[in-house]
Amino acid sequence: MKRPIVQALIIIVASLALALTANALAGRQRKVMLVGWYPNATAVPAKTETVVPVPMRAPAPAPAPITPVVTATTAPAPVPQPIKPAAKPPVTTTANRQPPTANAPNLLDKFKQHPDKPYIEIAFDDVKALHDKGVLFLDARRTSVYEQGHIAGARPFSVWESDIDDKVNKFFEERNSPEAQALPIVVYCSGGDCEDSHMLAQKLWGIQFNNVYVYKDGFPDWQKRGGAARTGAQP
Repeated sequence: MKRPIVQALIIIVASLALALTANALAGRQRKVMLVGWYPNATAVPAKTETVVPVPMRAPAPAPAPITPVVTATTAPAPVPQPIKPAAKPPVTTTANRQPPTANAPNLLDKFKQHPDKPYIEIAFDDVKALHDKGVLFLDARRTSVYEQGHIAGARPFSVWESDIDDKVNKFFEERNSPEAQALPIVVYCSGGDCEDSHMLAQKLWGIQFNNVYVYKDGFPDWQKRGGAARTGAQP
């Protein structure tokens, strides 16, 4: 059994030897290249660098000279000077407004008592004359409206507030003499359809004040005609 195998191996080796010898002696075109044998496989051809010419840039043009711009200088705006408030005319208040007893004869010549009438309606000219003489003014509007603006020197006597009766009684105590009660009193409200001044006049007439006058056009007319006025809770 071993012998045929040995013989076969000898034949194979001999055949290979003859094949290699014949291949070596064969020409280049007929020679069989053995698998895995590449004599020039590791040969690396030398690199050749191709130099690409870089185009030359044209020189940049010189910048144009900058011409300075001369702007016209403007004079600084004038600083506004503070406006001095105009001096306010002195306001006569109830603190220094006294019953015009000294002028009573002159006033009573035109404004006489009228016990048969609760009040007499008068216009601006008579109202202004009485105001200039220091006659007492009573404002029958609500206190909040009174504080927004009222005739200078007028006292708040709102007929719609709960303390009106107390104010009327205290006022009677201030003028409890017949001479003081004979002096004119001017009451007013907002004029037009406003009846507050008439209601206050009725209350004063009911406690013996018989010389009450109602400014029929009221405070709006006084303002329109430039009469002296002020704001706040004080007369």
